[in-house]
Amino acid sequence: MSHSYARLNPIRRGHGDHTHRCTQLLFGLGGTVHCDLADGAFDVSCGEIGILPREARHYFVGRTEDSQLLVVDLYMDDDIVRQIERLGGHSPTLDDVFVAPRVMALPGELAPMIGTAARQLGQPCRDTRLVAHQWATTFTVQAYEFLQSSPDRFDGRIARFTAFIDSRLGRPPTNTALQQHMYMSSSALNQWCRLCFDQTPQQVVLRRRLAAARERLLTTSSAIARIAHETGFADTPTFTRAFGRVYGLPPGAVRRAARERSQG
Repeated sequence: MSHSYARLNPIRRGHGDHTHRCTQLLFGLGGTVHCDLADGAFDVSCGEIGILPREARHYFVGRTEDSQLLVVDLYMDDDIVRQIERLGGHSPTLDDVFVAPRVMALPGELAPMIGTAARQLGQPCRDTRLVAHQWATTFTVQAYEFLQSSPDRFDGRIARFTAFIDSRLGRPPTNTALQQHMYMSSSALNQWCRLCFDQTPQQVVLRRRLAAARERLLTTSSAIARIAHETGFADTPTFTRAFGRVYGLPPGAVRRAARERSQG
């Protein structure tokens, strides 16, 4: 079992790209720290908190000489973490809440605590590890409660998920690609898709492709074979069968019906 802990991390120059088996909560203490990820980036400045999911490959660089973070290394097998989840009623879990990288303004009530923690962690003492663990627990509870109450907690993830699919209609993403993009395990991704869409991940992908195909049928004069290719289908018959199962009519019939309505 691992223990979560808080620590000070001055970042005055680049730190080579790497991963951690813990989730990291990044509290800005000074300057601005830039975090590069495989498919995005964000900056953390004083008064902000960044979320870095576990196993997310990243690269830190300080934009100024005074760039510094207070980092909470949050291990999901920590007994304290399990207790926090039990108090929260198991839903959502900490993995759910900290699933995607993001940065947000620090809640006002946390700012004085960050300063106090930084001073204590910067002074050597006999119980350094205990103090670091206590602050990690405090900040995890505060961040967990704050993100739970954030109205865009689920909406932001849904937008991130669907935008990723829509940007790859011609080459539909595999479950592995979806897991990597959403920083979820296979089981977590399946559970989340069931919760948000009542579908498996690949059912969501297929529906997004077919919805895009239908939109093109109705708004463009592109050939059906071209639309099938643009939305990732191997051939027109495969597209036609999938389309008919969802919309009840073949693509050509849907297009003709729309034209007749517009002319009548």
